[in-house]
Amino acid sequence: MRHIKSYFSLMIMAAAALVSSCSDNFDTPPLMVPQASRTANISIADFKAKYWQDAVNYIDTVREDLVVAGRVISSDASGNIYKSLVIQDETGALSISLNGNSLYNTYRIGQEVVISLKDIWVGKYNSLQQLGYPEYYEKGGVWEATFLPLETFQDHAELNGLPAPAEIDTIPATIAGLSTDAAGLRKWQSQLVRFDDVKFSDADGKNTFVTGDATTNRTIEDAGGNSIVVRTSNYSTFKDNLLPLGYGSVVGILSYYGSNASNGTWQLLLRSADDCIDFSTDFSGVESNPWTVEKAISLQNTGREGWVSGYIVGAVAPEVTAVKSNADIEWCAPTTLGTTLVIGPTADCTDYTKCLVVALPQGTPFRTQANLADNVEVYKTVIKVKGTMASYLGTHGITGNSGSTDEFRLSVATGGVTGIKEGFDSALPSDWTNVQKQGNKAWFQTTFSNNGYAAMTGYKGTAPFDSWLITPAINMNKVENKVLNFRTQVNGYGSTTSKIGVYVLTSADPASCEPVKLNANFATAPASGYSDWTNSGDIDLSSYSGTIFIGFRYEATSDANYATWCVDDVVLGEVSGENPGGGEGGSAISGTYADFETFNNSTAVSYYGTYTSAQGWKAENCNILQGGAADNNPTFKFIGYKEGTTPFFAACMNGKTASVGKITSPTISGGIGKLTFKYGFAYTESNGISFKVEIMQNGSAVKTINVTKSASECAKLTAYDFSADVDVAGDFQIVFTNLCPSNNASQNKDRYAVWNVNWTNKN
Repeated sequence: MRHIKSYFSLMIMAAAALVSSCSDNFDTPPLMVPQASRTANISIADFKAKYWQDAVNYIDTVREDLVVAGRVISSDASGNIYKSLVIQDETGALSISLNGNSLYNTYRIGQEVVISLKDIWVGKYNSLQQLGYPEYYEKGGVWEATFLPLETFQDHAELNGLPAPAEIDTIPATIAGLSTDAAGLRKWQSQLVRFDDVKFSDADGKNTFVTGDATTNRTIEDAGGNSIVVRTSNYSTFKDNLLPLGYGSVVGILSYYGSNASNGTWQLLLRSADDCIDFSTDFSGVESNPWTVEKAISLQNTGREGWVSGYIVGAVAPEVTAVKSNADIEWCAPTTLGTTLVIGPTADCTDYTKCLVVALPQGTPFRTQANLADNVEVYKTVIKVKGTMASYLGTHGITGNSGSTDEFRLSVATGGVTGIKEGFDSALPSDWTNVQKQGNKAWFQTTFSNNGYAAMTGYKGTAPFDSWLITPAINMNKVENKVLNFRTQVNGYGSTTSKIGVYVLTSADPASCEPVKLNANFATAPASGYSDWTNSGDIDLSSYSGTIFIGFRYEATSDANYATWCVDDVVLGEVSGENPGGGEGGSAISGTYADFETFNNSTAVSYYGTYTSAQGWKAENCNILQGGAADNNPTFKFIGYKEGTTPFFAACMNGKTASVGKITSPTISGGIGKLTFKYGFAYTESNGISFKVEIMQNGSAVKTINVTKSASECAKLTAYDFSADVDVAGDFQIVFTNLCPSNNASQNKDRYAVWNVNWTNKN
């Protein structure tokens, strides 16, 4: 991280070196300094106001002979800013959505650009005003600004002089001061701003700018708790950098995103990792490298937040409001009260001046599991605690700990629940623990056909994987019926190394204990698609006493594909007696848009199988493709992609006659008027396109449409539009079937992708 002054000094030195190197080389032609033929006749602020509309999306054409000039403040060199150029003058900043890559080679920071605006388009894309190109957004039914062709921009734009980074400076801003009325949006959108004295909320010495393979939102916040999103692309060069610790300054292009008029949010786009300035390079005080008690005492009342490791040596005595002597501490277990802990540097410490006091918030897991009045087994054992190093009860302390399981770690198990009945209906429970012992993929909650469950996959992760989903502590002494059962489901995806297991642990940290594997029935992966739900059977835990945990473990080594394992209906304390089963619902759904984006848990996959969306669309003998910034199977540009939005997902039907690709909708109510969708092929196909679309009622096709294009009429990686008036009343289904023109039973042929399926209801 660089200091602000040195940051811009390096830019100036680089520009100076460019000039001097040219003048010292007498064999090199003299440097040609570009000179614009036009001069600005309107400021950026006045232009934005003149063509401003309050709509979330719109497009307009500039018919006047207007010229703006500004210096480049953006850079796509790191890959975080995508197809966008931003210029700034003394009045404001203007974003240009531009269909070009490596723009920084021509439009360097500090380069003045003069733009003739006549016959250029200006509008908004999801609330951000910008120059762009007209595009009709079919799902939203509105016009918006998309990428302006680079050649068009070059016809209207001129460079003027050499880059002068010294002319660029950041605008100091406060998060609370970012207004969202029309005047505030025009003023702040696209500006190069600097937020001082902020911290990254998720910085813990482990979290990076990007999680996994998806563009990630991180949050910075100031001392007052005001926050703003810092959005980082998974294509950025600094995506794997650790989030900086402590407080510092963050510089970036201020963007704005809102899909409707009432829910817009400010977002900050970093140009490089150097836009984080003056943060700490000291990664101590994180969970994996906690401070000692001695270090925490030295940091008292400095405002430092972090993790401390020490020994539980006592609790504050009754009626003590300020600790002033050793007599104010109960150095024993059990203690009279269970409201505080005293943490020492050694297990035998009885000197209060060398210890820390931390409160145990009422009604929290911290108090339940760690208090010495009820849990004598934690006495003189190691504990890790997260909080602010600040005085408490008149002595050295740790404050700000909420008592959640995310903010303390015991080295022994205590307390615990007396039964479990968890269906994962909305989220992974806060008192369950998600541990990534190896790899970068974690368990997550998802929903299919109105049924929530926990799931884990190594897809697009970094192997090997050893990921655990662990129950809260269980007090087996108080469990009346010591029986465990649960359900599993699996999609194997051809994986040869993925496996699942269930274990008994004595700690929520599998690295600190010896897990004991339990015998259970698990689902078996079918040849393709997801298995049925399988009941584990009743697992006898009668031999266990004290406090234990149950852990579900996903393991895999390097593999071509990774299985997805699903766990649901975890019950401890009841005999199952029956298999809860699974399957899809049967009633008709309503709506006018196919939710292809939920296929395979919203994850593209190149493996052919059967995938079912949340609404119940089924893609058989298909793979799932996704729109993206580049062509990298199973991601393709032609399917549709725009930075900051959810990309389109497509079901790609295989044309192998031994396993014909087919897409089937659930039963849909409301009748169908007009049907529209996009289609095309991502792979090399030699026999054109040929598939049929059937509108089904009561198991019979009431309307059939053949979609065909000869090989000479279509091209690879090209999107084609389909539209037809279907005009069928009542409940219906839509079925797409590949007609397999190559007639090949053994090879993957005639693979057509379908996406953006919309219809109108029949009035």
